[in-house]
Amino acid sequence: MTDILVRYKGSLPDLFREGHSVVVEGFVKPFTEEIRKEISTKSISEKARTGECYFAATEVLAKHDEKYMPGEVAAAIEKNKKKLEEAGGGVGEDAKDGKDAKTE
Repeated sequence: MTDILVRYKGSLPDLFREGHSVVVEGFVKPFTEEIRKEISTKSISEKARTGECYFAATEVLAKHDEKYMPGEVAAAIEKNKKKLEEAGGGVGEDAKDGKDAKTE
């Protein structure tokens, strides 16, 4: 099966965009006459429309690559970088050498 209609009732993730990949959880179910009538008026591929079943999604998750970082996390990292710079440029010389200043 290469094309299948996916139906989901609920709010979609903020990252969801038309044409982008998603991960869905749910069940494969047979078409009912009611669903066939409903989808006949929508722009759905012929392959998906003429199938024997559809995918009833119970959860939709936006898919992203490993480089993705939520805005709040990126902002917190930037804020911490600035605090470290203001506090003395980050890592001290003893820490760079692997020495603990308290034990010497």
